Order: sequence, then C-alpha cells, then structure tokens
Amino acid sequence: MYEFTEDFKLRRITKYELDGVDERDDLVVIPPSSRAGPCGSYCLFCYLRQNPPEMIYRVSFHDTLNDPELERRIAYVREHYPELWIRVTDTAGNVGLDEKRIESLQKAGLDEMQISVHTTKKEKRIALMRSPLAGKLIDLLPLVAETFRVIADIILTPGYNVDDIGEIIEDLASMSVAEVRLFPVGVTRYNRDVRPLTRDELTFVKETALEAGRETGIKVVIPPIFKALLGEFRLDVGPFEIEPGMPTYILTGELAYPELRRIFPRIPVVAVKNEFFGGNIGTAGLLTGRDVLRTVEKLPEVDLGLVLLPELMFYGDRTLDGFTREELVSRILVEKGYIVESALEPVEIPRVLEKVGAI
Repeated sequence: MYEFTEDFKLRRITKYELDGVDERDDLVVIPPSSRAGPCGSYCLFCYLRQNPPEMIYRVSFHDTLNDPELERRIAYVREHYPELWIRVTDTAGNVGLDEKRIESLQKAGLDEMQISVHTTKKEKRIALMRSPLAGKLIDLLPLVAETFRVIADIILTPGYNVDDIGEIIEDLASMSVAEVRLFPVGVTRYNRDVRPLTRDELTFVKETALEAGRETGIKVVIPPIFKALLGEFRLDVGPFEIEPGMPTYILTGELAYPELRRIFPRIPVVAVKNEFFGGNIGTAGLLTGRDVLRTVEKLPEVDLGLVLLPELMFYGDRTLDGFTREELVSRILVEKGYIVESALEPVEIPRVLEKVGAI
C-alpha cells in the first residue's frame, strides 16, 4: 500500500496508518494537499475541535475534494503507476462535489472514494455535521457509487446514527455503496456535545450492522478499535513464549493492552492511561510523551532495562504533545535506566528484543 505525497512521490504505508483495516496490496491513497480548502463542516465529533491546547500536531479543516490539485495528482498516478488502485480519502463530500466533478474525477482515473457519510438521513446529517451543505451528498451518492467504488465511513454518534444503523446500511446498499466501515465516536474531555457509546450500544450496532450486511450484500467492516472496545480484538499471532534476559516492559494504550498481554505472557505489559486527551481515548497511536513518562516513573529503577513503545505514537520525530523522540528516550534512560525501542506492530517485538540482545 502507498500514499501519494504532495511532492508527487509514493510513500509505502501500512494499514496502521489508515484505519487498521486489512487493505488491498495495490492500494494508493491520495490525501488532501496543503492547498486543500475547508471541509465546510463543523461536526459534533470532529477530533480537530476537541484537542488539548498543548497539542502541537495541528491539521487544518480541509477536504480532499476541495483540493485544486486533486485531478492532476490522480492523473499522474494513473499515468505512471497504472497497476495501482487509486482511492481518495478524507472527504465528507459537502464541498467540491457535483455531477461535473464526478465526471472530472472519473476522467482523471479515480477508482474509489472513501466518504464520511455517517447517515443517510439528510436532516440528521445536517445536524450532525452542522453544515447546511451536508444533505446534498445523499442525493449524489447513487451517482458516485455508480461511477466509483464507494466506502462509507460512519462515526457512530448516539442520537444520530446508532438506533437506526440497520436502516442506514440498507439505504447505502440500495445506493450501490460497496462497503461500510463503523467507527465508535472518540470523545476527549474537551467535547461536551457527544458521549461515548455504551457497551450495549456497541453490541447492538455490531449485531444489527452485520445482519443488514448479510441481507443486502454490502460489505460491513468492524475495525479493530470497535472490536477493542468490546474486548474482542484479536491478532492472528502468538502467543510468543519469550522471556527477556533484562528487565523489559511493553507500554501500550488501554485498548490494545489485553491482546498484548495474551501475545506476550512472559513480558510485563503496561497500559498507559491517556490523561492528555482524557475521555474514552485509549489507542496506542494517541499516546503522548507526558503520559508515557508518568507511567515510566512507576517502573522500578534498574541498571539497564528495556522499554518498548508503540511506533504509532510518533508523528515524524515528535509525540503529539511536543516531545522529540531523542528527548523522550534520553529522559527514560537517565531517570530510570531503560533503553527505549519502538515497534509498529506486535510481530516486530521479538526482532527488536533480539536486536538489543535482550533474548
């Protein structure tokens, strides 16, 4: 899988940089460029509007379809990499989308669109996305799905698309949408407008959505974060019966903690509570330097040990709260005696342990 960057280059990516969902190997995603204009929405659940003030990683309120370079980028990929499957991501379809634009994107060579649909009910979509433009996508969706393969993302938000999820999926199937991905809303302590889903709601959505998928033929995807909230997240690996020869700790987010304990029964796994964001945020990719340091402070001081961190918590060379990798590594070593390594996924951990001589 690849991402097509703003400087017209292919960058190899993994599924963990998307939704954690298994993807086709020939996929190339085209995200917004820096020239992309605003999304035209003010969504109740928008993660950009519920971030801590200390967060350094800022993303503008853009939309891929509101990008003047989009067709040129698609056409470049189609011409130079004709074997790749081209997907446009990060769009709500509220701006920059009409019949002429659909035709333009088709001529450029687009294969697939991943759209933040959320609901097929116009009034609820307008209210959820707090945009008067949000209703028009529902009228356009059948034409979009006739022209491209469409993945409909649904951020499950109580009061807007939970109780009627079965009907929503039936509507999407009738519009020829190929796939639906269901994501429980993420709520930090900075959001007062939305609450997290209860376990009963998660169970209801999962059972109802999968049944609707079976009845209509539409592909329904339950991403890893959804399964983790239900305690059902499982990786097709392990357990690894590895016992390091030095004090070793695996640090991870609260959602991945149970599965990592299963995979590495002989290595202490520590769940890092995300106090930076608060709320129901428990993914490894949103861990911060301060939360990691607070957790490491509770570990025993050693002459030489090893702390394993999730690579996903680093954006470039920094954490979301501004720690550089070097600063974080140095503090943990100096203050507690642990060298620090990172792994993108659990299967890499045995190789990391071998590299540093821990096994």
